[in-house]
Amino acid sequence: MTTENHENSIRILIADDDERILACYREAFSKPESTDYMKALDLLSAELFDPETEMVDEPQFEIVSCSQGDDAIKCATEAARNGHPFDVVILDVRMPPGIDGVEAGSQIRKLDPNIEIVFVTGFSDVPREELERRVPPPMKLHYFNKPISFMRLAEDVVQMVRSH
Repeated sequence: MTTENHENSIRILIADDDERILACYREAFSKPESTDYMKALDLLSAELFDPETEMVDEPQFEIVSCSQGDDAIKCATEAARNGHPFDVVILDVRMPPGIDGVEAGSQIRKLDPNIEIVFVTGFSDVPREELERRVPPPMKLHYFNKPISFMRLAEDVVQMVRSH
């Protein structure tokens, strides 16, 4: 398991059995080198085109990653027990040889009914309706097919957390 800590952050648990995929997630959720430059451009854009818009600081992400569903359940259990639960869990649907992401998501949902759960899969063998049945409620459940844009997913995670 890998952990990166930040104050006032969005806490994300990621479980995927492919280390290359985990590296892509870590990169997508890391702060880019040019943050100050991009922030200055965003401020200028808001000032020029929409002066009523209030700028929101870029979020910091606290990432915990693991490669199996059982490990994800343990991490989520420990975080909940310590009073510092995750905001979002991103689960690969298939993570052999252990339990699949759907079962991990179901058990994590029982720990925390408010957590946003994101399923990512390269296969279409588990229909969304089945996910919604096993890991309710549907409004706290998200589904992405691989290949995905990791940067887009990072943006979507920020919206998920800010909307609740």
